[in-house]
Amino acid sequence: MAQSRSDLLPVILGGDISCHAYAREFHEAFGVRSAILGTGFAAAVEHSRILEKHLLPSFAPNQLLHVLLELASSAPGVRMPVIVSTDALAEALEAIRDELPSQFVLPIPSREAFSRACDKSEFMALCAAHGLPTPQTEIVRLAGSDVIPPTQICFPVVAKAARSAGYSHLFSKGFRKVYRMNSQAELDELWASLRAAGFSGDFLVQELIGGDDTHMGALTLYVDAAGSLRLFSAAQTLLEDHAPTMRGNSVAMVSRPMPNMVEKVAGLLQDLRYTGFAEVDMKRDPATGEWLFFELNPRVGCNSYYVVGAGANPMQIMVADLVDGENRPLVCAENPCLYSLVPDCLLMRYLTDSTLAAEVRGLIRDGRRVDPQRYAPDMSLRRRLDVDLTEWNQLRKFRRYYPRPTESSF
Repeated sequence: MAQSRSDLLPVILGGDISCHAYAREFHEAFGVRSAILGTGFAAAVEHSRILEKHLLPSFAPNQLLHVLLELASSAPGVRMPVIVSTDALAEALEAIRDELPSQFVLPIPSREAFSRACDKSEFMALCAAHGLPTPQTEIVRLAGSDVIPPTQICFPVVAKAARSAGYSHLFSKGFRKVYRMNSQAELDELWASLRAAGFSGDFLVQELIGGDDTHMGALTLYVDAAGSLRLFSAAQTLLEDHAPTMRGNSVAMVSRPMPNMVEKVAGLLQDLRYTGFAEVDMKRDPATGEWLFFELNPRVGCNSYYVVGAGANPMQIMVADLVDGENRPLVCAENPCLYSLVPDCLLMRYLTDSTLAAEVRGLIRDGRRVDPQRYAPDMSLRRRLDVDLTEWNQLRKFRRYYPRPTESSF
């Protein structure tokens, strides 16, 4: 842990276990505790020593602004980097950014770049322009009552909200994060139920790319205030969460060098006039071996601690830029690393590729395994119990939602 900096108070928006990872990154780099603003907190966050909790009734922009201004008045002159854990929170922060005093540091893109990055049609056009392939995709507009024409993509297909910020509130009504659809009748039923629930946003229909969870991947990026790429890190997913509202969240990954992508991704971000953190989701097509780009999320990503294991602390790079004004060179974090939030016995059950399984066993044997929840300075007896229960609860979740590996991960 570094010497504590009195000029820094990180602020984290959210309440899940990813927020503890962000706080750990700040604590390791600068020896500081973070303030966390949430409407509720996971057990591993609730009893953390490196987080100061602030309970909010909601994340409505006016409520969020009020609490942030109170924090600022209690710590005059202290710089406050604000980290968000979801796209919806990034959107809420975007809505109030012009009303925040300069002591707040926001590693998110401008409003224009934010909108362009979240526009899936524009993002896919930019990917094509920079030689980054994407899956065949259609955008379905659910606003109004016009008849939605049949998809032209061959079944089975994948359906998901174009922007999670305006959709996640429907999880409590039984809607899923991602759907596999085998027929037009299933799609039509989904459109009708979404409209009946009052959803008027856009949905994506995409070709289903084969391959299990190990074909998924992610890039973690940071672009400095001048628009230059300063952090590039890549990982191959080993296992994803399969609970209906958590699909797409990796629970185990291995870092991977992907030098051929650096220049292409940097060019795409420059075209967007993008600054701040970004996370890109990908999947490797087993038929061609190439990575297909799915979406860009305007935040650091819930699994950013894998980057620390790979050799770079994202928060340290961001603070050097936005707080200290340092002009640092690009860091490509690519040291061999296993990142995992689940018991090893569970992870190994889902690794059907013997070469990959041997690599993972080697990383565990060599001490190259990182778990952001297990942080020695923050492992009281109560929190150790919380973390143990959280990780072993994964056995129950996988038994219910994904009892055995499949070729498509559905």
